[in-house]
Amino acid sequence: MTAPVVHTLRPSDVAALRLPGRRGAESVRRLLEVHPGRSVWVPATLEYALIGPWRNRPEIASIEDLVAVRHLEELLRAAVERCADQGDELVLTVELDSRRSPARYERAGLEMLEEVITYQIGVPREPWAGSGHIRLVPVDANDQAAINLVTRIDQASFPWLWRNNRAEFDVYLHTTGVEVWLVEEDGDPVAYFGVTLFPDWGHLDRVAVVPEQQGRGFGLETLGLAVDTMRQRGARRVGLSTQRTNRRSQRLYERFGFQRTPEHDYRLFGAWCRAEPHAGLLGVGQGHSFADHAHE
Repeated sequence: MTAPVVHTLRPSDVAALRLPGRRGAESVRRLLEVHPGRSVWVPATLEYALIGPWRNRPEIASIEDLVAVRHLEELLRAAVERCADQGDELVLTVELDSRRSPARYERAGLEMLEEVITYQIGVPREPWAGSGHIRLVPVDANDQAAINLVTRIDQASFPWLWRNNRAEFDVYLHTTGVEVWLVEEDGDPVAYFGVTLFPDWGHLDRVAVVPEQQGRGFGLETLGLAVDTMRQRGARRVGLSTQRTNRRSQRLYERFGFQRTPEHDYRLFGAWCRAEPHAGLLGVGQGHSFADHAHE
């Protein structure tokens, strides 16, 4: 069988594509202009892979849309090659159907990097009875010093793949329903959390304790304050996600009363664009929650 001709997808090619309803042609053109040279397509079949930055991380590429029936493997290989040419470190894609066989990605050279598992809890009616020794300080979207501080805590707490950079925080803090809070003891920051509020429920996006403050109970205290903050905003249930390998965070959530929701689990598949070892880049950090997909 003749191999398909895979081309780099350019803004001038967008008019030929059959785009899904959730993404307009102008949005695709803007992405191709801002993040060029990575997306690919097969003109003969109109299959394509649309590549953007992962969580506003310019060194990590994400397959945002993949429309392929006949030539999935060829498209993925071509996308990885082009991302490598552009200097990216990693290409990844999110597989929301955790029951599907990973073979289609593995044949294209992608490996499973991470399995993300999810939890949910009904919000208690009573306020959180914390220690009383710490206080919450809201992080305003225009408070540059506070955002820089939260960014430092985040990057010291999470493994490489899951760290938020400053650009991600700027986007996150301007997202509808998002609140970020610093946790202080005697005026010193010891942790932070971020949540997204929806009608009747909330998603715990991030919980991170300053590494030097680990082991003092701030993880449980911050978790309780985060859930209570969402309770005060009207949430009746709270969801969150974490790595399957992060047993420490799972014990914390289960101790608090969270229950597993395996129907919302998902996996990350990816391919490294350089040959150097990546030990520790995906491992468990000090953070306790990941803001990837808030599940209804």
